[in-house]
Amino acid sequence: MGLLPLTQLSQGARSSDHPVALAEVPGQGLQVLTWSRFTQAAAWAADRARREGGRRWLLACPDAWDFATGLAGLLLAGRTVVLPANFQPATVAALARKADGTLEAGGSLPGAALPGPVPGGRVEFWTAGSTGEPKGMPRSLAQLEAEVEALERLFGRGLPDGPVVGTVPHHHIYGCLFRILWPLAAGRPFQCEPAGDPACFRRALAHPRPVVLVASPAHLSRLPSLVDLDEIPVLPGAVFSSGGPLDAADALAWRRRVPGGVVEIYGSTETGGIAWRAQDGTPGSAEWTPFDDVVLAFGADGLVVSSFRAGPEPVRLEDWAEPAAGGRFRLLGRLDRTLKLEEKRISLPELEQALEAVPWVARAAVVPLPGPRPLLGAAVVPGPGAPAEPAARIRALREHLARRFDGPALPRRWRFLRELPYDERGKLTVQALADLFQPAPAREPRP
Repeated sequence: MGLLPLTQLSQGARSSDHPVALAEVPGQGLQVLTWSRFTQAAAWAADRARREGGRRWLLACPDAWDFATGLAGLLLAGRTVVLPANFQPATVAALARKADGTLEAGGSLPGAALPGPVPGGRVEFWTAGSTGEPKGMPRSLAQLEAEVEALERLFGRGLPDGPVVGTVPHHHIYGCLFRILWPLAAGRPFQCEPAGDPACFRRALAHPRPVVLVASPAHLSRLPSLVDLDEIPVLPGAVFSSGGPLDAADALAWRRRVPGGVVEIYGSTETGGIAWRAQDGTPGSAEWTPFDDVVLAFGADGLVVSSFRAGPEPVRLEDWAEPAAGGRFRLLGRLDRTLKLEEKRISLPELEQALEAVPWVARAAVVPLPGPRPLLGAAVVPGPGAPAEPAARIRALREHLARRFDGPALPRRWRFLRELPYDERGKLTVQALADLFQPAPAREPRP
């Protein structure tokens, strides 16, 4: 089935009974939502935007079907669609004050056809970013179409014909592209229910045909310990990951079950997709291959990305990178994750790698902590063989680090956790880590 540009959704290129999505209905199992229902729901959203007016519309739909139909209708109506970082009431209320209208649930216009596209449709992705400061990143409809075309060109031919299943939220750029827009344009059905928890994951994979799994590194590292993959009759036929680099051991573990391995996407909300890789343990497989419409420049002040999808000006990222053979490149870490303490330059990723080299450390993250005297905090997920007492763990880890790092680089504060505080996108933010080291609120005295 050919790729349908997003601006041509109104031209009836799909049959009325074409499956667009699968929705879990309590007590009834999966319900197939067809193209006919999609066009009627999207027409309702476009009609509402025209009747109520305004250029900027907040789309705050936790349901993926309402989100997909609302997004299509508002874009075809030429609106700027504002997508929140999350659906918490305070977040939605703050963005609603910046918008002319708000869509929080879907509707339908029976018998209606999708309108022809009105120029000017844009999507504004709001994200907390790595520092926790909210910001909006606008993407034009043309840029989103170009992204979908690039994904289909690179990966479309090898995908299985099962539905697209996601563990990541649909309202951030990665989930929006991979769970909604790309399947919609390519004619592949998407599953509305997210598959982030074990029960939903098992239901999502209960298809006779292999699915396409859209996930994050955090989910891919945890799922094998939460779900017995050997008991699932049909494993995913393709797996995508984004939001951060996937650990090589996790990549190889999934490759043993999924022949093509995990396709990792490197990119950002500002630039869209930049590059991809599929680690298989061979030399060079950890390097990244740029998308064919991306031009990169390597410098001491970060990686510079140029493409139509990134915008009219080059975008500099806070990532160190160096070129490799065959047009590929290596990522060396974040520029904003190198700091100076007592005149000593300290690489936080290097510290984390050193901690994770300890046999009984499953995961580790290091964060600078504010205060009159700068210091580092380390959050550690212990594995089998860890000393029982926290004091013994700290002593062992500090002795291990002291063999390699100067005194200022040694974390002064420690937290031992069952898992690191990843958010719904599978990201680990500076704010979430720093919050672990905040003092517990004082209890009120009993009367």
